[in-house]
Amino acid sequence: MRYMVIDSTETIRVRTVVPARKERVFRAWTEPSEVKRWWSIGEGWKTSFVDMDLRVGGKFTLGNEPADGNVVLITGEFLIVQPPDKLVYTWRFQGPKSEESVVKVEFRDLGDQTEVLMTHEHSAEMGPSGEAAWNAVLQRLASLLGTPDKQNG
Repeated sequence: MRYMVIDSTETIRVRTVVPARKERVFRAWTEPSEVKRWWSIGEGWKTSFVDMDLRVGGKFTLGNEPADGNVVLITGEFLIVQPPDKLVYTWRFQGPKSEESVVKVEFRDLGDQTEVLMTHEHSAEMGPSGEAAWNAVLQRLASLLGTPDKQNG
């Protein structure tokens, strides 16, 4: 697995290779029960709930919970849904400086592996913390899919 940040000014681009087939990686990114297994916005956080309506115009909500239990929501709307190749969606963190941004995720077939290219167009305020968060997210995804199970493949 390799993680590479290509740019981090107002656009974060992170690329990694995940040890699973493209269809499996797409499923892990889009099925709520799967997302709960790997999504985390940081150390000590868990994903308490995931609601997802996977269609153009469909909405999603990720409930992110730190150790103190105050849930932080990430919400958005799917703009492009092309299984198992591409997702584009809006992204909004709950909070006082809540700005909408856009995330694009591309899944490229490498046989038994998948290259995941994630692009997040955001405000400059997100900066290095956003870069670190996306690296951690992709690392958790790759770790989950690198663990043999009946769904992997």
